[in-house]
Amino acid sequence: MSGSGSVSATELLQRAQAIHDSIRTWRRTIHRYPELSFTEQRTAALVNSVLIDLGLPTETEVAKTGVVAHIRGGDGPTVALRADMDALPIQEINGSEFDSTRPGIMHACGHDAHTAMLLGAATLLKQLADEGKLPGVVRLLFQPSEEAQDEEGKSGGMRMVEEGALQGVDAVFGLHVDPFHDVGYVATRPGPMMAAADMFEIVVIGSGGHAARPQNTIDPIALSAHVINAVHQIVSRRLDPTQPGVITIGTIQGGTANNVIPDRVTMTGTIRSFTPEVRTLLQDELMRAAGVVESLGGRAEVTIFPGYPPTVNDPAATAHMTDAMRELLGEDRVAESELIMGAEDFSYMAQAAPGCFLRLGVHNPCVARILPGAPRGFSSG
Repeated sequence: MSGSGSVSATELLQRAQAIHDSIRTWRRTIHRYPELSFTEQRTAALVNSVLIDLGLPTETEVAKTGVVAHIRGGDGPTVALRADMDALPIQEINGSEFDSTRPGIMHACGHDAHTAMLLGAATLLKQLADEGKLPGVVRLLFQPSEEAQDEEGKSGGMRMVEEGALQGVDAVFGLHVDPFHDVGYVATRPGPMMAAADMFEIVVIGSGGHAARPQNTIDPIALSAHVINAVHQIVSRRLDPTQPGVITIGTIQGGTANNVIPDRVTMTGTIRSFTPEVRTLLQDELMRAAGVVESLGGRAEVTIFPGYPPTVNDPAATAHMTDAMRELLGEDRVAESELIMGAEDFSYMAQAAPGCFLRLGVHNPCVARILPGAPRGFSSG
């Protein structure tokens, strides 16, 4: 950050503090009016308005509801900064003065903060460009739909890459707020950081009948118990114990009455992995585990729905990020992130250009932490 023609970390912090009220206002406005994936028209309009007021030309309706803008400085590299804009289908009960005004929709994952922070970064970077202190080009990516996919199975990150938003980018950076780190601390790591997330459906098919005459049936509920046991042994017995991976069955549905054995049972779940090899192994072993019902007279239909790939940080981009964070925050406030089983569609951008994803601490140390064992990670994970 420091050097000839640039500004120091101290000055950057002072400039950021000077626009604190604007950033807070943007965040609270977005929080009051949350929008679900690919419906972020109001949020995109706010973003577009702020960028135009800064004197930046914008491109709208990128990946349906996204916004892209450029801040042009010198002849140096082109660096992209990404923020996601969508909210979640959750009812807010916080009772703050800026609670969601939309029943059943809430910014529960911090994307309102991400968007406001990128608007703040745009403000500071435009100042530097106007002063001749921006050595390259910054591309601002306000992305829709990180939390969900459209009818074609595509998220906002995937669509932005497909539509060329990462073309010509030398590096891309993103972040996510993290309540497991205190304010003023950040964490990242080179290489795999967040997992791939695939979904699956297993339909166990038997032959139904009256519960009082089970001998005349092939009970898919009993068969499903064998499948569940087999699935839960994949990671412990088929996966190299030095390699991380998770298979979780999240739903099981079967039957309509207490005295009727159904024809079928449907289970759904998720597969998490960090490498292509483990991803393939877990999917193959899931198919084999479901096949245990065949020797018992039933059959299983397995469908795997590929999800986000793992988020893999480029070592050089990560080193650049950590060096900047140490200069800005101090050596002891930059930690190495643990591996996170949650997933992020920033992964598509990090495949299109060297990338780094950062965890930004937002926990207030004066407030009790979430109980031990609470879910860790972010987003659609």
